[in-house]
Amino acid sequence: MNILLATDGSACARAAMAFLAGFPLPDDTGITVVTVIEEVLSEQKLAQTSDEHRAAFEAERTQAAGEAERLLADNVQYLSDAGLAATSLLRYGHPAEEIVGAATETCCDIIVVGSHGHGTLERFLLGSVSDRVFEYAPCSVLIVKPGASGEPAAEPHFPAAADGRWHILLAYDDSPAARKALEFCAGLPLNERARVKALTVLPLIRMFRQDVRQQLGWVWQEKKEAAEMALEWLVREMDWKTPDIATQLVESEDVSQAILDGADAFGSDLIVLGNKSKKALQRFLLGSSTARVAHHASCSILAVRETEIPDQ
Repeated sequence: MNILLATDGSACARAAMAFLAGFPLPDDTGITVVTVIEEVLSEQKLAQTSDEHRAAFEAERTQAAGEAERLLADNVQYLSDAGLAATSLLRYGHPAEEIVGAATETCCDIIVVGSHGHGTLERFLLGSVSDRVFEYAPCSVLIVKPGASGEPAAEPHFPAAADGRWHILLAYDDSPAARKALEFCAGLPLNERARVKALTVLPLIRMFRQDVRQQLGWVWQEKKEAAEMALEWLVREMDWKTPDIATQLVESEDVSQAILDGADAFGSDLIVLGNKSKKALQRFLLGSSTARVAHHASCSILAVRETEIPDQ
């Protein structure tokens, strides 16, 4: 597994790093830690300034590069001490563009970013770096949150559960995107270190006329039976690395709220859900279930998407 961890040295970025250090990742996992120095002046504009201003700018740029290199070295050392293979990458430009570009160039499977939680995450939907990365990433994205307290601790601790095990909620609807998320979960080296619950939410349909109620009653029952069979199949047929796998089927008028409630009741450290095609992702800011879960969840979110082949 190839992971790109984006950091800016903030407490939220450190929480994302701590999450990776404690999470049960495959043995062949490699992590590239990337930080971006934002360019405030283009080369063209810089050429138009005075020699004095150019010298001052270059001095600041050199200082920023030194600080960034130290930050990257500290992150790589932290991850190495946790037994993870890590390298560093320093880029210049617009942070979101450079992170997405680095993900494409390194063919990474997952981009990991930190989030401030409920308060700042409201801005996440309105144009932040995390928003742009989540929207345009060519791969899956993990948003690490500080938990219900809303602010990351100085020394973040994962998992948060009292039993010391990772609690992972898989939101599953038997779609191709959900099956991709299922493959990810089942492939993790979890063993007894984790509890997994696969949750399927059937959206309720309000029925008014008696003829409509009778007609949809049969359809609803068939959908419910198919969902139950899909949950039974994923437990029986997937090669789970943990013996603690449970399922739950609920009916709700609000799918995303049911997922959030299920995650809270389960004490989830992580919600894993499928992310549909890029066209569907473009509707992210307009109210999709993925968006609502990402916006309101108190725990971390992994939106799993099949890595896209870049345009030639």
